[in-house]
Amino acid sequence: MNETGGGLLRRTARRVRRRFDRHGTSIRRLEAELREERERVTRLEAELDELRRDSLRVAELVDFVERSLTPGGAD
Repeated sequence: MNETGGGLLRRTARRVRRRFDRHGTSIRRLEAELREERERVTRLEAELDELRRDSLRVAELVDFVERSLTPGGAD
């Protein structure tokens, strides 16, 4: 019988988990660490997006001020 991709993945994951558990490595601990790091990356990406928006606002303000202060540049 042909196994679905999800079934095969679950079976393989169980085998890997058992093998690592036999060697004393805690898969749950590693999964928790990975989850924490993913959350941290998500927070850092959100912070980076905010900094990019702020930088764009500053650049727009600088352009506005330069146009305003340039003789003949005021609209």
